[in-house]
Amino acid sequence: MQAVHSFKRFPSAIVSHTVEPSTVAENPIQAFCRLQIEQILSQFPDLGIRLVFHSPEHSKRQCLLYGREFWSVLDTEAQAFLASETWWIKNSIGRLIKVFTKSKPRFYACPISPTKPEYLLLGTPKLLTAKQKRLIENCANLLSHHLSMVRELYTQRQSYQQLEQKNNHIEHQVKSPIALVQIYTEMLLTTVSEQHSRSHLESIQASIQDISRHLKQLTVKQKPLRIAEHNLSELITESLKQLQPWLTEKDITVNYSRSLMLIDVDAWQFKQVLDNLISNAIHFSPISSQIDCHWEVTDQEIVIEISDHGVGLSESDVENLCTPFYSRRPGGTGLGLSIAQKIIHAHNGRLWAGNLPEGGAKFSVALPRYSPKLSIVPAI
Repeated sequence: MQAVHSFKRFPSAIVSHTVEPSTVAENPIQAFCRLQIEQILSQFPDLGIRLVFHSPEHSKRQCLLYGREFWSVLDTEAQAFLASETWWIKNSIGRLIKVFTKSKPRFYACPISPTKPEYLLLGTPKLLTAKQKRLIENCANLLSHHLSMVRELYTQRQSYQQLEQKNNHIEHQVKSPIALVQIYTEMLLTTVSEQHSRSHLESIQASIQDISRHLKQLTVKQKPLRIAEHNLSELITESLKQLQPWLTEKDITVNYSRSLMLIDVDAWQFKQVLDNLISNAIHFSPISSQIDCHWEVTDQEIVIEISDHGVGLSESDVENLCTPFYSRRPGGTGLGLSIAQKIIHAHNGRLWAGNLPEGGAKFSVALPRYSPKLSIVPAI
């Protein structure tokens, strides 16, 4: 017998609002909890079980109640004591403790959270054996792990929803000015004949087109990856070409090999990753320094490393790497690394960062040597 209701601090809460299981519209958390508790009840049918937990989608604690007959015959004093939670103490997750009452049934509590009252409360007419305790503790550990994962996924989903709203706002604010700049650039190209000036205008035009594609990437839910063989050194050269004015301003040299290194990537998507990592390195590099970009090849993957000689990464930077809206750059949104990570994951690769022993940050990207020719970029 099962009851599902919000937790209230009064004695009758243990048995109030009891309904038949078939009338309860379960959510995924409740369904998982029910399966775990039914496993316990299959071994101990005489138990009364109460599960109290925090659901990320509800402000109040949730309560699942099993064994209505057990709770209904419990005396009022015991009901009041159990509902008050004055017996609650912080304890290790998944470790049973005895709850002493004056009533004849024995009660055990098993925490599923280390800091707040989330627990399995079990009533039994007799003492549990060591083997029975281990079974219940194993189920409690599974419940704790599952609830923790659900909360983490819920937090991520909220972050992505905020990111989507932010992306829509960015597109709305930036799309029109970009279109105007593109129109004026095209008009200037029709009137300027001097080759040096035309070269600058063409670079501006190419950058505007890249920005437009970036905006589409932010707003499109899914987009196919067009995987093909590309020369890594040429992709780096293309990224540096657009960043050259900034490199010249800070007198920064980028060291990388011009030798042929073929990789299977979506060229435009992977260029976004390079643009982001190199621009970050430029921003945090001191004037008249250098940025190193090199790669190592193994049987299974290619590891590309981009390092600078700046101040390096703090513990918070490493912990929040690729987290949307986290950025140490003035005016930064933290979206660049988040998008870069998703592109790398879509290529079945990995992205991580750390500090160099001599100072400075190093960002690493690992890509598989051989990739399928078509993949999907996950929703950003």
